[in-house]
Amino acid sequence: MPKPRPSEEEVKALFEAKAAWHAAQARLPPLEKVRILLELQKQDYPLLARQRPLAWWEKPWDTEP
Repeated sequence: MPKPRPSEEEVKALFEAKAAWHAAQARLPPLEKVRILLELQKQDYPLLARQRPLAWWEKPWDTEP
């Protein structure tokens, strides 16, 4: 049985929440944006590495002290 479609109000609320999230992300300082980017790359690396060998330029930088 297929899932019921969300109502127009639910869709509108989702789009408004998404727009608010994007606005909050845009206000972050650059260092926080880079920190988030590096964290996402660390999370993505094992998923990509399981599928195929990665080229040297695809591997994340070692940023830990």
